[in-house]
Amino acid sequence: MKEIIVKIDDDTYRRAEGIANARKISLSVLVEELVESVTNEAQPNSDDINNLFSALDKGRNTEPVGPLNRQELHDRPILHRH
Repeated sequence: MKEIIVKIDDDTYRRAEGIANARKISLSVLVEELVESVTNEAQPNSDDINNLFSALDKGRNTEPVGPLNRQELHDRPILHRH
């Protein structure tokens, strides 16, 4: 296990200590849980990936349209829906 030194201001320390005490855990465990939660959120889980592919499957214009000229490119109904 690694040991680190973290410097935080007094008010932040008191709030963190209060949270740890309320949860009946040490401040070290609180910091470890915080780091764990942040690193888990940064990586997509299988549900996120499945939702992404499901949304891509429902996407419009799934067939190639071929080359467009300038007028066709800039004057499409999808651009005028709002």
